Amino acid sequence: MKEKEVFRIKQYFIWIGLLARRLLRQPAYIGLLLLIPVAGGAVGLLERSAGGGAVAAVCAEQGSWSSDIVASLQEQAADSVLRFTFCEDREQAKELVLLEEADCGFVIPADIEERVLQGEYEQCIAVYETAASSITGMAKERIAGVLFRLYSEYRYAAYMEQTAPEAVGYAMEAYAEHLSDESTFDFRYFYHDPNSQNIADTGDGNDTIVKAAVFPVKGVFAVLIFVAGMCGMLEYEKDKKEKRFMRIAPNALTYLVDVWISTVFVSGAVLICLWITEGLRACGDSFTPGGMAAVWSAGMWLQQAARLLLYQCIVTVYCVILRVLLRRQETIAAAIPVLTLGSLLCAPVFIRLGSYLPVFAVLEKLFPASYYLLL
Repeated sequence: MKEKEVFRIKQYFIWIGLLARRLLRQPAYIGLLLLIPVAGGAVGLLERSAGGGAVAAVCAEQGSWSSDIVASLQEQAADSVLRFTFCEDREQAKELVLLEEADCGFVIPADIEERVLQGEYEQCIAVYETAASSITGMAKERIAGVLFRLYSEYRYAAYMEQTAPEAVGYAMEAYAEHLSDESTFDFRYFYHDPNSQNIADTGDGNDTIVKAAVFPVKGVFAVLIFVAGMCGMLEYEKDKKEKRFMRIAPNALTYLVDVWISTVFVSGAVLICLWITEGLRACGDSFTPGGMAAVWSAGMWLQQAARLLLYQCIVTVYCVILRVLLRRQETIAAAIPVLTLGSLLCAPVFIRLGSYLPVFAVLEKLFPASYYLLL
């Protein structure tokens, strides 16, 4: 490599370092960094308070599927505002509902496996609910999803034994590995209202966006990274006006770096806060430093960092489009609060409005936070 090219590369590194130091000296940017743990803690408190309000009592009578049903529902409860309380018998589930300690109750019979496999499962699960219950439908869907998973595993194993007995072991390992890693299956549930001729589709093909709507910490962080990128747009306008880096890089490259570098430190703070949030959620009352350290493996750290890096690229491209559309510095400054509010409202940060009003299913695609929640 020629000395001139080496000098040029060093010059770029020095330039990026100066931009980073400049950001860390700005009170507004420091305030944005400090806002991340505050916002994460506040939303975390909302999650915990919301998580205590939606309870479904479940009595899975002893049978061949009972342990699998309980384990699957416990796993789902870790990622939802809906919590399941498991009862020893039917009377306990019914009592919890009568005392309004649970919003609804379900009694799953011991022979549920035989009923499902023989197609005689209709109205075999008893349901109790309070007059004001609003989560019975959600709980029904969760339980139906667990039963469908057990049924599909049985059918898959039976099919492989008939068609390729020598590959059953490999097939079941692949099934267990790829069933829930969001790479193979896309489940969509349909339900029929007996009082209507219409069949409704939940339409939630991607479970990640559903989780994001339930736990908004990740969505709030995505909006803050977006705000940081838009602040970088204003920094570029100052640099362009003062002709600060004309000798180092062309305007287009200066714009990209100004926007990108503004998202880097915020993304770093978000990465740490996501780890802390997941750790607190996983450890619960048994919080220990060792437990926190084991929350994320090295691969998980790399995966989360890669998602944030990809989201930085999405924000940068989005800001390039905004620069073309808005042009003037005053217009950009005025658009920042509007786009921030639009991200919180239209993107599935707190709730996915697109599930209720189709227009929001289109509007959410106009904000980069929605795409981070899909990663």
